[in-house]
Amino acid sequence: MPVIAEKTELNEEILRVIDESFIIEDIDPEKSKVIVFPKKSDEDSFNSLFSELRKLDIYPLYRIEKGKRVIRVVKAIERKKKLSATMHLLLIFFTFITITWAGYIWWAQGDIKNSVLFALAAMLILGSHELGHALVARKRKIDATLPFFIPVPPIFPFGTLGAVIFMNSPTPDRKALFDVGIAGPITGFFVSLPVIVAGISLSRYIHFSPEIHAQGFLLGTPPIFNIFSDLILGMPKSRFMVLDAHPLAIAGWLGLFVTVLNLFPVGQLDGGHVIRSLFPRFYKTLYLSAILALILLSRFWDGWLFWAMVTILLTKLEHPGPLNDITELDLKRKIFAGILLIVFLLSFTASPVIIVR
Repeated sequence: MPVIAEKTELNEEILRVIDESFIIEDIDPEKSKVIVFPKKSDEDSFNSLFSELRKLDIYPLYRIEKGKRVIRVVKAIERKKKLSATMHLLLIFFTFITITWAGYIWWAQGDIKNSVLFALAAMLILGSHELGHALVARKRKIDATLPFFIPVPPIFPFGTLGAVIFMNSPTPDRKALFDVGIAGPITGFFVSLPVIVAGISLSRYIHFSPEIHAQGFLLGTPPIFNIFSDLILGMPKSRFMVLDAHPLAIAGWLGLFVTVLNLFPVGQLDGGHVIRSLFPRFYKTLYLSAILALILLSRFWDGWLFWAMVTILLTKLEHPGPLNDITELDLKRKIFAGILLIVFLLSFTASPVIIVR
């Protein structure tokens, strides 16, 4: 999101525009603050004001302060993080190379065909996640970039740090914030499912072997992965058997793992957007609770502690919120929030990586 930081002085023109949509009860020029009451619904009055102030290159912040509705007018310091089409294509190309290389080393036992399948499936899932965000953002008239893929050397088992988008204009209201937040994980999750089914169909159970797995690691499998394994391959004949996963199954597992990481309700992660839109009054308490949960989960996997530290450093457990922070979410979105929780639980495992010693 852009930094909304430049205070704008109130003037007659701005007050006239505000007066068209709101009843002005009091004015505090020093703080660029106007105490108001909507002439229509909060949503309709704000949308009308937002449309008019944008013509003046100004954004309204609509909040409740000490029980009163308050409008502050600010200018946005907008980020312009855009790449040329050539740079996007180069990032896609190099990410395809690094993921294929990682697949060849880590997951496909030197089979180039399966390495390419792994790369294509992983990029489809990661790209669809971020594209879901971007398309919904643009539908809600938020200036959003296309996904940036991030290649890394194959010393990292997946050859990528995923993909990201940047939003170069503010989120107008809590509904838009919710929609953008939920779009990525929902899209990535459902794109992962057919990849998992195809991958498990090409997989098999093998007996755990200290020689094969010595000094290595196994991937812990979440509930939805186990459900498909049982349906497609049946139950393993022995508790000493492990799944010899096809690279496509690994790509699907990666999709679930990325979904879980993004759905932790912290800062400006996808889950943080959703929590901020649902609970604007006490979202910080929920952010802190999520960090505590990650710290407790680190007894199962050290990576959770690393993710907690990264999240704190990147987000500082803050969220700027939308411009209109008053209008409530509707019932449909609250139901989707419940669906998102189910997606998280189906994708989650406390021990995503199990070290074999």
